[in-house]
Amino acid sequence: MPNLQATSIPEKIAQLMADKNLFDSYVYTPWEKAVIELEQRRTNVKLQDYVSQMLPHGLPEAMDLEKSYITLFRHIATPNFEIARFLAIADFQPQFKSIILEYVEDKFNDRNDGKYFLGKLRFHKKIDKNGDPIVEHANIINFNESNNKPISSIQTHWGQNLVDFHHEMFEKQFTTFANNKSDVSEWLHLHGQTAKEYYKSFLTLFLKNGILFENLFINSKEQGFTETVILPAFFEIEKECGFKPLIVTLAPKYAEADNFWNSFPYSLKKSVDGKKQW
Repeated sequence: MPNLQATSIPEKIAQLMADKNLFDSYVYTPWEKAVIELEQRRTNVKLQDYVSQMLPHGLPEAMDLEKSYITLFRHIATPNFEIARFLAIADFQPQFKSIILEYVEDKFNDRNDGKYFLGKLRFHKKIDKNGDPIVEHANIINFNESNNKPISSIQTHWGQNLVDFHHEMFEKQFTTFANNKSDVSEWLHLHGQTAKEYYKSFLTLFLKNGILFENLFINSKEQGFTETVILPAFFEIEKECGFKPLIVTLAPKYAEADNFWNSFPYSLKKSVDGKKQW
């Protein structure tokens, strides 16, 4: 295990936030090791007692106690390249049930890239001769009217619910995974109204019931969330039960911050073009 010289949780967080290599090696678990670790943990009685204590409301309804999961947590299941990568991995891991956990009751905020690109779609057309992407955009919502409203309440310019529109694209693009998504907004709110309140419960799902695929950032505008929400929950869990949540990188580390992952295949642009009677 990577050496953390710090002892207190605030000191550990500071040490990881200052060293990307240490952060990656400590927080992430390599896929092969995560699979073995999950299998060993499933029968750990003490760990089960801890999970039961931490999750008095049980697992989200979509997660069956008898199965192991690979999971992605996003606001809406939509067929961008990031989710396509997750489902490609899922296709080769039939021993796991794959699920996209959604949070459609979160407030929309266009300062968050993950939310912003749900309203301004980015279609990846091709790479030019200089190796740069050629991208076309489609702004499908009124951002001024949408900010600070629940994502589930937002309407597109043509009057369709935003979540329904993304699901429509998702289910057409990934027919076999059409049912591999589940809104956990209500479950999250049982554990708190803010991420700081519910994130420890959320990460507890990945101690013995599943593996979370994610990329966490310490050198971008998302670093504040990593520092003040994710890492405190991560270290509290480790301190209390002796195990780390199982988190595996989704996008390759060298390209994890690329907006490509929030982009859509150009073939899906017709999904918007066909709506343009507004």
